[in-house]
Amino acid sequence: MKPWQKDQLHRALEQRREALLGEIERDAKRLREEQVATEEADLTRDVGELRDVEAARRRLDDGSYGICTDCGADIGFERLHAEPEAARCIECQRRHEKTYRD
Repeated sequence: MKPWQKDQLHRALEQRREALLGEIERDAKRLREEQVATEEADLTRDVGELRDVEAARRRLDDGSYGICTDCGADIGFERLHAEPEAARCIECQRRHEKTYRD
């Protein structure tokens, strides 16, 4: 991965992290105030995505970012640009989704 690509993806992760923290704060406040079940679902989804973003930030720091956690292949820049927190290449992600479908 080229340095400019890594920088661009790092910025995307940071922006998504900040947005998620804001969404989580808003969802938690509305959940406390209104006890709305949909807010709980939104909060759960946002916390899960925040965990994925934080894991991607750790991979950036340790040098394993952009490498598929399942097969070890490079994750394409296009995929990371679309989903900066991606931990798997497209093929491994498809396999994972088929295996762990609800």
